[in-house]
Amino acid sequence: MSATKSKSHGFTLIELLVVIAIISILASILFPVFARARENARRTSCLSNLKQMGLAMMQYTQDYDEKYPYNFAVLGGTPPGGNWGLGTGYWAWQQILYPYHKSFQAFACPSGVSANAQRPWRGHYGANNLLIMANAIPPTDPSPAVSLAAVQAPASTYAFMDGGNYTVAVGYARTTGAANYGGYIPGIGKLGSTCAPGTTGALLEDDCKTGRHFDGVNVAFADGHTKWLKTSVVMAESLKPAPAQYGAWNPANS
Repeated sequence: MSATKSKSHGFTLIELLVVIAIISILASILFPVFARARENARRTSCLSNLKQMGLAMMQYTQDYDEKYPYNFAVLGGTPPGGNWGLGTGYWAWQQILYPYHKSFQAFACPSGVSANAQRPWRGHYGANNLLIMANAIPPTDPSPAVSLAAVQAPASTYAFMDGGNYTVAVGYARTTGAANYGGYIPGIGKLGSTCAPGTTGALLEDDCKTGRHFDGVNVAFADGHTKWLKTSVVMAESLKPAPAQYGAWNPANS
């Protein structure tokens, strides 16, 4: 009786190369899908942050004679999250609104500049400085807060958005702002605008050039609702003439 011998063999070189090629093709297809899914989750989380801010803003107006908050104020004491380095008792608009939502995590955009996440006055969210105005050190206050009644078309007027600085100006949608703040709208570099080197730091400059959230930004409006907009739309709104029509940036544009 003869014994049957079984013979096993491994992959041939050609078979191995075919398997590697298939894995490479699958990776090239799936990795962008996974990356897009992760960014979509971050965009949703960011929109939730701004929704909290928008609702907090509306609660604030009810407590303060129907006036919008300031983008910064010197209120004394230590603000939530600590002092962000712009003076004793300095409170940014996020910290002013903190008592209404009690979430420090909401200050930081998950797709923003991670190095600034603990002090997110740069590289995360900014307030439209035509609606959320600056407040001088008390008792001097040359810039009274904007009232609800003064805002035309609040549903199309920007309040807060993804930005390079805690406050954003119309011009930041077209180029970087002043050298000491480096304000910008994320992604304007892709639209041909200037992201000046050296004014924002490397990470902020990259955010300015490459953008967030699928070439768009999340925005909270003056009535509290939120929406994702293409960066190109934000730029186009900044170019609208005043006072020919209501502009999304200018509450006095009538």
